[in-house]
Amino acid sequence: MLRSILYRLVQLPLLLLVATAIVFFALRLGPSSPVDLATEAARDPAEIARIKQEWGLDRPLIVQFADYTWHAVQGDFGRSFFSGVPVSDVIASHFPATIELAVAGMLLGTLLGIGAGVLSAVRQNHWLDVVSRTVALLGISTPTFWLGLMFISFFAVRLGWLPVSGRFDSHREFPTVTGFYTIDSILTGNIDDLLITLRYLLMPAMVVGLFVAGFIARITRVTVLEALRQDYIRTARAKGLLEWVVVMRHALRNALLPIVTILGLQFGNLLGGAAVTETVFAWPGLGKLMVDAVYINDFPQIQASVMLFATTYVVVNLTIDILYSVIDPRIRRGG
Repeated sequence: MLRSILYRLVQLPLLLLVATAIVFFALRLGPSSPVDLATEAARDPAEIARIKQEWGLDRPLIVQFADYTWHAVQGDFGRSFFSGVPVSDVIASHFPATIELAVAGMLLGTLLGIGAGVLSAVRQNHWLDVVSRTVALLGISTPTFWLGLMFISFFAVRLGWLPVSGRFDSHREFPTVTGFYTIDSILTGNIDDLLITLRYLLMPAMVVGLFVAGFIARITRVTVLEALRQDYIRTARAKGLLEWVVVMRHALRNALLPIVTILGLQFGNLLGGAAVTETVFAWPGLGKLMVDAVYINDFPQIQASVMLFATTYVVVNLTIDILYSVIDPRIRRGG
């Protein structure tokens, strides 16, 4: 197991280098050139030459890529073509919002998905099983943008219970400490800010959570059903253990590997940016930032966002490999 983890650690920089190269050259070989974007407002040839030299666009592409990679390793992703603000600062200000939404959505999705999946497996072919499978299928197949708009129409417009969009009340000042509004509210001891933060977070987290719950419920049902048919389950029941102990401690625990895989992949998707959900709810996270950057062809911002997405996926998959050995000792022993 240790050898596998070390192998993945060696792969990490190589995968990131390949992903960075693909995005870097694909953007520059497309119809929109960064040279044209950077010099769009310039007319004087001398001014155009000065801008090219300032942004490093007068050098060969391979030299530009090597320079970009060297600076990116040091945390410098360049400056935005349009605002001139360092891209790393922009990402740092938006990434906490995406993490907060991803964690909230995963918590809701995990609780709902595992609960529904276990209930469905235990009560196979019961009406609860039918309802659970139907809801899970709807959660997977319903477009998130439509579900988000329906939530806004019902909970925000019709009932007025929740705010339509955003991350916090624009009429109130928020003392930022870590960038995570829920944590900052707790650190400052401001219960009112915490309640406002949770009201803004609830709807997008529900949309994300229902989508995740659909996948988790389906895989949980299948794996728990398979576990319940094994000999060790009959042995546990023969010993007189309570049914909930048999299901939760024996069946669910032995069915966790595929569930953890789905959890990891879905969490990687969310950290990569739930772009549709963030756009619908005007949530200021990486997903919306990426969409805005694509609209205006802000190449440095797109490159940095994709590199961060790739890093997230690789790190999440490495974490899943480590969790495998924690859940199943046979993997840790190489059995």
